[in-house]
Amino acid sequence: METGDLTVFRCQDWISKTLGEKKLMKELPAIVKGKAQINETNYKVTVKTSDIRGSGTDANVCLQVFGENGSSDELKLKDSATHMDKFERGQEDVFSYSMLSLGDLSKIRIWHDNKGLKSGWHLEHVEIVDETTDTNYMFHCNRWLARDEDDKQIMRELTCSTGATPRDDKEKITYEIVITTTDKRDASTTQNGWIILEGDLKSSKEFVMENSRKQHVLRRGDTDTFKFTTRNVGTIDSILLGHREKGDGPRPKGSGRDVDWHCHEVVITDTASGAKYHFPVKQWVPLSRGRDEPLRIECGKKDLGKAETIRNLAPIQYGVTVITANEKGAGTDANVTITLYGEHGDSGKQPLKQRFRDLFEKGQTDTFTLEVLDLGELNKIRIEHDNKGFNAGWLCDRVEITNQSTGQKTVFPCGKWLDKKKGDGELFKELYPIKE
Repeated sequence: METGDLTVFRCQDWISKTLGEKKLMKELPAIVKGKAQINETNYKVTVKTSDIRGSGTDANVCLQVFGENGSSDELKLKDSATHMDKFERGQEDVFSYSMLSLGDLSKIRIWHDNKGLKSGWHLEHVEIVDETTDTNYMFHCNRWLARDEDDKQIMRELTCSTGATPRDDKEKITYEIVITTTDKRDASTTQNGWIILEGDLKSSKEFVMENSRKQHVLRRGDTDTFKFTTRNVGTIDSILLGHREKGDGPRPKGSGRDVDWHCHEVVITDTASGAKYHFPVKQWVPLSRGRDEPLRIECGKKDLGKAETIRNLAPIQYGVTVITANEKGAGTDANVTITLYGEHGDSGKQPLKQRFRDLFEKGQTDTFTLEVLDLGELNKIRIEHDNKGFNAGWLCDRVEITNQSTGQKTVFPCGKWLDKKKGDGELFKELYPIKE
């Protein structure tokens, strides 16, 4: 929809390594009609190391936080407010970060660089508090991030076990109501429609879809969108849908189908959580003088909001098979990483390593296992190396990814050099799956 609104991103600060905040990147909130669309907040991050033998780490730990408004930068967990020696057995370390609000948090990605005398780490949980809204988010782990323990991975993705969607019926929420009138003969109405939302917390007040000289709604074949701010009703189970005379002007002539309204569908979106509720109506809504004869329509389909969808994802294992081309000089001694992308997000950059094996040699097939949150249907991968070692240039033939829960294999052809002196001179390739 074209609104003509001007959106401004105001900076007025240095983007510099030596001046201001000494950063080369800065997030700027969108400002529309003088109002910032996302406000800044402060996050208090508490990291609990497990109380088991050898659980502490000397490695450098990093964190990335994901929410309905996007994701944070890579946050280095350097300065603990509680301990000089971080991430020791049974210890809680507290960190603080100011940034643009991420909204309702859904998951975190936490990892370390495997450096230090004792790098393996057993993480119990991470707790994040949005200090502006006083909302707590808990991310349970209870697993190793270690090359010599568990599944040998040093990165974990953790979903939020507590949500921020308000459950208090005094909390106000804006609902988007989309109503489609059937494309039937005489389906339109010039009178007013009304709706009441029935949730597991309470029912809403009545919302009127008003026809007037300036606003013509509920017309044949049209889809109308309304905004309704009311107390939180919780999960919407059903609606009451009615149709009554306006009360001003002449009464409509006729009866029955001549004056009734035929509604096709009502779709309601909870703008706080992103949850969407579909109500198939597909029938005539009788005209009345008051609240007589409303239709009660049960919810036919519910789509979870993005944050809730991610929270419900389970970690699964992906088999990664990398085939190096069978050509002279095709192998590499560099360190190779891969990122998987799917409908539910990405895996983060994952190192492809194995102990006591010379990887990525000419004509060789190397296999790895990665455990990340279910990415859904894969749509691309990014494979790259760090150009280190005596023979760094690499000719990758293809990569095959197998979802070990479903057995589905996705093939990503490459056949190109990752080499500064060959091909396009790039050390990475973004690969797309073969369409079957």
